[in-house]
Amino acid sequence: MNIPGLLFMILAHFLSGRGVLQLFKLQLSLVQTVCLSFIVGVPLISLAPCFIQLCHIPITFNSVFAGVAIVALVCAIPLAINFKKPAFGKVTLPGIYELPFLLVCLGLVILSVWRCYYYPPTARDMLAGPELLAEFAVREKTMVSSVFTIDLHTTNNYFKSPYITCLQIIYKLLVSPPFGQLWMSVLFLPFIIFLYSMLRERVHPFLASLLLFLFMTIPDLFAYSFVMLYDYSNMVFFFLGFYFMVQHLQYKNISDFALSVFLFGIATYIRVETVILIGMLSLLPLFVMYREKQPLKTIALRWAVLMAVPAACYFICIDLFVRHFVPLPFNASNDINKNLGDISYLFNRFSEMHDKLLFGDTGRVVYGYFMRVFLFLLVVDIVMFFTNMKKLAFTREARYALFGIAVIYVGLPFLGYLLPLFDIMNTTKRGLFKLLPIILLYMANSNFFLMISNWLKGLEENKKSPQMRAAPVAKPAPRPVTPGAVPRVKGKNK
Repeated sequence: MNIPGLLFMILAHFLSGRGVLQLFKLQLSLVQTVCLSFIVGVPLISLAPCFIQLCHIPITFNSVFAGVAIVALVCAIPLAINFKKPAFGKVTLPGIYELPFLLVCLGLVILSVWRCYYYPPTARDMLAGPELLAEFAVREKTMVSSVFTIDLHTTNNYFKSPYITCLQIIYKLLVSPPFGQLWMSVLFLPFIIFLYSMLRERVHPFLASLLLFLFMTIPDLFAYSFVMLYDYSNMVFFFLGFYFMVQHLQYKNISDFALSVFLFGIATYIRVETVILIGMLSLLPLFVMYREKQPLKTIALRWAVLMAVPAACYFICIDLFVRHFVPLPFNASNDINKNLGDISYLFNRFSEMHDKLLFGDTGRVVYGYFMRVFLFLLVVDIVMFFTNMKKLAFTREARYALFGIAVIYVGLPFLGYLLPLFDIMNTTKRGLFKLLPIILLYMANSNFFLMISNWLKGLEENKKSPQMRAAPVAKPAPRPVTPGAVPRVKGKNK
């Protein structure tokens, strides 16, 4: 492995992502800013081989190195213009009660990184698609290679986003010639840390570490942190887009909305059918803005922006990349169900998703007990809601998370009805990954978990000495908000 090349790539991911985040002027914690910078930088850097190919420059070590450096420097311009010395707050070390779960999570992270580095790609979609394209591009120094002379009528894996192909080209040339999958760890590790930071903001650290442990031990989801496919990356950006949309709906910061739209665009760039789920999800901000009696012009403009960016990314992937980089005929309309009037197929999809994935033996192997824990918490919250005369109302964030869960729950069978290639045991199974972090967000807002969290915090306060309890506690500075925005107050946004 080329260690200097790996360090160069890590720096390139961070600079490009941090520079783009600077445009949104978000006030996040240092940990979340760093994690988001790495995450956003991964798809941005993936564009470098596309630009090299468009300029008809041979794909070599030198050209790819220069292309990555140029993309990183261009994206970092906003950071250089508005550079501010970062404020390093006091680092909070994990408590002893967090260590058992965190140590298990650390062991899983090490295992995932090692498998990315040491083992070759195994997914058949990659071996007959992006990995094959990347390997021939490296050998022949062009993305339009002789691989397209192979009979391709049995697969559509060539007609997909350049996201993985380009990342594999970059990492094969600059980092790890045999396999080049370490970019997956650059995405996986910051996402896990971001989730943990998000959980600690909402519940007691012990519960945050428990929830992270439950999430990381989902069998199939963890496997796809090193099994190279589009679905894990798509899940990351779809969830982050949803998360910042929720933040916008709660606190009205326009920067959150802008970042959400950008992240949804990347999610569509990775998997183009995501634009349909985003269209269904757009009903949430429409409903919230309508209830708030915002002007119809504002509602229409924001909805148009929310849909225009993912639609543009769809156009770039299908109508630009596939049509100009893949020298084979392709028509996306050929994949659409020719008998849409027969809605029984839609109900069959719902039935198969329940029987084979969510509640069958296969579902337990694929998702572990994560879904069952979620259903248990949901039932407990509903019972607490009705038995306490609606005093324990669901928080806003919990309600928004339930809507997001409903969109995936309904949207995936609908995609299977619309696109027959969207099968149950492969595409739908991995598509349900998008449910899992949204479920995690709901769990962090579960009234049952919040009640336990408050009890644990009370125990800690009671164990302090009377002098410590009497001493004033320094409160963190509130996050700056845009004019007319609602300040973020933990636990009080119902």
